[in-house]
Amino acid sequence: MQFTLHQLRVFVSIAELGSVTRAAEALHLTQPAASVQLRNFQQCFDGPLVEWAGRSMHLTELGRRVLGSAREILAEAERMQAHSEANRGEWTGKLSIASVSTGKYLLPRFLRDFNARHPHVAFALEVANRKRVLEALGEGEIDYAFVSLLPDRLAVHSVPLLENRLSWVAPADWEMPGHDGDELTRWLSESPMIFREKGSGTRRSMELELKRRGVQAKPLFELATNEAVKQAVVAGMGITLMSEAGFQAEARLGLLQSVRVPWDEVSQWQLVRLEAKPLTPLRDRFESQLAARASLIVQRHFPFALPSS
Repeated sequence: MQFTLHQLRVFVSIAELGSVTRAAEALHLTQPAASVQLRNFQQCFDGPLVEWAGRSMHLTELGRRVLGSAREILAEAERMQAHSEANRGEWTGKLSIASVSTGKYLLPRFLRDFNARHPHVAFALEVANRKRVLEALGEGEIDYAFVSLLPDRLAVHSVPLLENRLSWVAPADWEMPGHDGDELTRWLSESPMIFREKGSGTRRSMELELKRRGVQAKPLFELATNEAVKQAVVAGMGITLMSEAGFQAEARLGLLQSVRVPWDEVSQWQLVRLEAKPLTPLRDRFESQLAARASLIVQRHFPFALPSS
């Protein structure tokens, strides 16, 4: 049995993306070249690794076992390469991260800080809804997910970075109670509500807070992204619960107003990695440096997220 690391990468990419065409694009190959690599790799085994039903591709039982081994071999090769680079005083490689939509206001500052010290490390960043982010994490498509709530059904290692404080947000020209209390509860029960899509961490927090206050509210609008929700509030369409990370610019411009929610337990914005995903030297370096510098980055760029005294 003879195969190359290149063939392993092509096979893993095809298996994870479910398409030779998409794998070829991701690896900057032509489709015929990717097909040849897959065919040559399959010849190393006594049975087929993939099956086709029309245009749909499925791994066989053998293919699933080989995929697991292929990932381990590539991870070990990455570790060996990283050791060599570390000995030269250099860090190179690529880290892939998927972030929930509100995280786009925060994560780039942390990545920029790391990149300033390790300019040869590249990042691939995808911004999506929580469902897509956790799917990518669970399938091993990415190195990290950036979320404010830990996944329920995945065993993960977490690197907390900053607090995720939440506030009720309203249009700038609406009457809004200036602090938490019974008046705010009555105001919530009488105001039109804008919700994030089901499955969103903010949607879950909003529903829990309304339930705690005994407020029964149905969404006037249900929108898929933090940006869409925020623009609906600025336009005067209703109120919402929002992470303070997502509306700082609009608050400074006087486009909306807010009242902070007094949570007993504040959630955390955090990078999470599957526990089953190998801790390569580069990932170890990334996690340890972010944890060590998180407090400084928060003080410099996100003072609204500093712990309450």
